[in-house]
Amino acid sequence: MRRAEALLALVAYHVGGQHGVAGVRWAEKAYSDKDVDRIDFASAAAPDGITMYLQQAWGAYGAAYQSQLFSIGIFWESPDHAIPVPSTDIGERLADAFSKSLGDLAPVFQDIVTRGNVSKKELALLAPIVPSMISPTGTERAIYEEVLLKPRTREDAGAISRRLSIQLILTVTALLGREPTAEEVRWILYSGQDQQGHPLSLRTNSLENQRQRWWVYHANDVCHIALETLLKFALDTLAPFRSGLSFEHLVQRCTERICKGDKLSSMSWYKFADSLDIADNPYSAAVESAEWSLCQSIEKGAGRSDQSICSAEVARKAVMLLAILQKRIEKEEYPIEPELGQFDNDYFQTLLTVVRFLQRYADEPTPTLLGRLIELKVIRRHLWVATRKLQRGDYTFLFESDEGRLRLREKDGPVFTNPRLSPAISFLQDIHLIDGQGLTPYGEAAMVDI
Repeated sequence: MRRAEALLALVAYHVGGQHGVAGVRWAEKAYSDKDVDRIDFASAAAPDGITMYLQQAWGAYGAAYQSQLFSIGIFWESPDHAIPVPSTDIGERLADAFSKSLGDLAPVFQDIVTRGNVSKKELALLAPIVPSMISPTGTERAIYEEVLLKPRTREDAGAISRRLSIQLILTVTALLGREPTAEEVRWILYSGQDQQGHPLSLRTNSLENQRQRWWVYHANDVCHIALETLLKFALDTLAPFRSGLSFEHLVQRCTERICKGDKLSSMSWYKFADSLDIADNPYSAAVESAEWSLCQSIEKGAGRSDQSICSAEVARKAVMLLAILQKRIEKEEYPIEPELGQFDNDYFQTLLTVVRFLQRYADEPTPTLLGRLIELKVIRRHLWVATRKLQRGDYTFLFESDEGRLRLREKDGPVFTNPRLSPAISFLQDIHLIDGQGLTPYGEAAMVDI
């Protein structure tokens, strides 16, 4: 299996333009070696190899795809051994369709995998195995679409949610008239419109409910962008002090720098939030207080290393972003409690816990609230999470506490999470539901039942 993955990576690099194929970076180096006529991928696939295409013992399959293949019903567990077997309703049909789509190349592919080395001429011959070469009219493509979009007799909540999310991607594609990026999908689902204000029209309540679940996911990410910016600001504030700062001194310095010369210093948190206007389109590039515009400015200004120093102005934008999020939540109805209330508040810091924190201390002067926020939700939270990871053997402390003083170790900054929208979009391209002009005839047909 590892050999097959390594060979696929080599073919994908040779063909070019393939997305989401594991091991392509290794393949680029192996392919570029001018001293070899044949590429030995068996050694790179060996679990004890010196230069491996991937470190994971079970390759990309074990690292990313195994649970999903079981979850969507392509694989079943065998009662006799630990090797997964294809399910009779989907897996066997898909295996047969894949083999037939390769035709005479199927035994060639298997022989090369067994042999463990390949020439560049053979890589060109194997081009039809890459994802973008799935036939638009074949059975294989039809089965993939069935797996993604056709309701099945017995479905769990995860299966229904996946299908609705795929349908939302198709709807965003129809709105844009071209293939979207993962970022565009997220912001359009959050805003309910594109950047120019064209509304996202959803025909059923189930799709609108799923959009609102994505709203909560993205809003929670935006909240963490603001908090991670304040963490980067604290790290940059601490950096000049080689011997460190006391906990209280660091919090005080951060608070004073953020509030200095700004209206933040003379208002309660509620009055500060009330003074802000929330944008009609959170995805707007023309409105500085729109969430998208603030996030763009914050990510660029904060940075993730010493190459960019987070200024007090950028930190103030992060504070403004938190206030706008709180205000939008209080103004509009989204399922924040059902989605985030299930998490243990002692372990998880979410949009829900942060907004409740801001509301609890909202009548205090903003500098006092910010001091609490930076101490409890930023610095101490980082130390708590890092300590938890240390118990598992991971050392992730960005600063250390020693004899009552905090000292900088390294820096990190704000970054959005990756909910695998990019692979989903690539998959929809590979099975010919979307392309550069938007929805294909297959994609339009798949929208009928939405």
